[in-house]
Parts: sequence; C-alpha cells; structure tokens
Amino acid sequence: MAENKQRWINGIDSIRFFLSLIVLLSHFPNPLVGLLKTSGNQLVYYAGVALNHMFFGVGAVIAFFIISGFVIHYPNRNKKEFNTSNFLIRRWLRIGIPLLVVGLIAGHFNYFGNIPVWSLWCELIYYTIYPILFRIRISWKLKMYISFIISLIVMLLCSRDSLSSLIHQQNLNYNINYWQLGVPLTWLIGLPCWLLGVSLAQNIDNINYQVSTLKIFGYRLLVFVTGVIIFSLAAHKFVSVLFTLNFYALLLCIWIGKEIVYYRTHPPVKLFECFGRFSYSLYLCHQLCLIIISRFLPYNQYTYCVFIILSLGIAYVVYLLVEFPSHWLAQKIGAYSKKN
Repeated sequence: MAENKQRWINGIDSIRFFLSLIVLLSHFPNPLVGLLKTSGNQLVYYAGVALNHMFFGVGAVIAFFIISGFVIHYPNRNKKEFNTSNFLIRRWLRIGIPLLVVGLIAGHFNYFGNIPVWSLWCELIYYTIYPILFRIRISWKLKMYISFIISLIVMLLCSRDSLSSLIHQQNLNYNINYWQLGVPLTWLIGLPCWLLGVSLAQNIDNINYQVSTLKIFGYRLLVFVTGVIIFSLAAHKFVSVLFTLNFYALLLCIWIGKEIVYYRTHPPVKLFECFGRFSYSLYLCHQLCLIIISRFLPYNQYTYCVFIILSLGIAYVVYLLVEFPSHWLAQKIGAYSKKN
C-alpha cells in the first residue's frame, strides 16, 4: 500500500473489474456453446459443456461481498469509534443513487428484473448493521463464526426442496440460486462472507510475507477451477450454490488476501485499475446493455465480442453521468454531516 494513500489499496479496483466482467460473461450466453454442443463430435460437445460452465457469476458476487467488507472496515480497523451518520449517508448515497436511477430507467421499460437487486439490498443491509456490529466488543472473527453457524441453520431449515433434491438426486422443486430464500434471509446467509472481508481487513497489517507472481497465478487458477466445479455440481448434481458458496467464500477470502499482499510489491495494470472504477456501473446495468444493444444488433457468434465492448462503453457512460456524481454528492453531504 502506498504510504500516502492510507484509505485505498493497490489492485482492489483491478479485482473488481474482473469480477464484474465475470458476472457479465455469466449473463451473456456464449453463442459458441450451442454450436459446439450440436456439432455431433463428442469431444467438441464436451468442450461446449465446459465453455458453458466457464464463468461463475454468483461466485464473483460472493467475492464482491468479501471485498465490500474489507474496504468498509479497512479505514476503521484501528478505531474505537467512528461517525455513524456520516458513514451511513455516504454509503447509502453511493450505492442508492445509481440503483435508483438505473432502476427507474429499467422499470420504465419493464426490465427491472434484469438488475441484480438482491445483492445490492444485501450490501445496504450490511452497511446499516456495520455500526452496530462495530460496537459489539467481541472479535470480528468470532462474529463471523457466529454468523456462519446462523446462516447454516437457516439454509438447512428453509431450503428443504433443494436439500431433498440433493439427497434424492432428482428435481424436487430444485432451486439452484443463492438468493432463493429472498432478501429477508439471503442477507443473513451472505453475512459471513461479508464478515470474512471485515476480518481480513482487521488482520491485514499483521501479514508480513510476500507473494510471488507464480503463486498468485496459482491461486487465481485454483479459484477459477473450483468455481467451475461448483457451478457444474449445481447444474448437474443438484448441489445448489446455496449450500456451497459460503464454503467457497473461505477460499475466495484467502485468494483476495494473497492479491492484496501481492500488490504491495507489484504494480497493478493501470488500465484494469481504471476499468475497476466503473465496475459497479458495469455490474448494475450489464443485463440492460444486452437488451438495449440487441434491439439494434443481432446477437450471434460474430457480434458477441461487440456486445461486450459496447456494454463496457455504456457502463462507463453510466459511471460518468450517475455513479461518479453520486460519489461526489455522498462525500459533500457526508463531510457536511460530519461538521454538524
């Protein structure tokens, strides 16, 4: 971490960009998959199956939860108290204004269901309860363990259909989704993932080893392959991601910690850092981009990359017009509330 930038860490924006890109790719059906699976060649068929499971979008969302917990707690890791109203105003405005604007646009065209609202509501809940958790005088690691046990109990009690499908290996109202229990319970299930990030922030200063380039690519490959396996089990063996993602989060947290340590001694790619600044806008509106662009351009194997590039461009415009001004407004109002 640069000594003159005590509130940010190199590489975080790059990670955010690639996570948002994975979410985008998981929602943009790859036209090559259908071509490969209908080729008649068994080897090519399995290549199409592998390509279809390549991008684990909801796994990337869990990584976002961990990063969110980390960046929220990092500036407060050595504090005994902080300004709660200032914190809540800034966080709600920064997330809420872009969500409101994009939501209104999507709702006008009856596309509101194409916004990943569930995860954003979870984030807003985590921001709201963070000051309360901050004042509970037990370790963040213990808070994470308690929340993990509670989430496990909620899963087992409230997802009987998915559990029955797993046990009997047949579709008994099987639901693959992490958010299948709705926001009122999903935030509780995802809380240990968010608290993993908080615990990482609390202990990051105690890490004094270095991570080599070879090792960091090894961790990236491990995270990627594990995600593909979890996605495949969910799609073909009735192992709902509801049951696996909190355990996957343990590996994701280790990986993110290694990335943070790695970027202490390795400069991040500036282009990826820049792209990471509008990762929230990309995450928020990428599915709307797919719908809008498809009105003017056919979606096929020839235009697949064009759709991705245009979506990046639209997300950047949304960042400039909506997200960046909301950041500025949140800072100004937050600073005013702090003074008063």
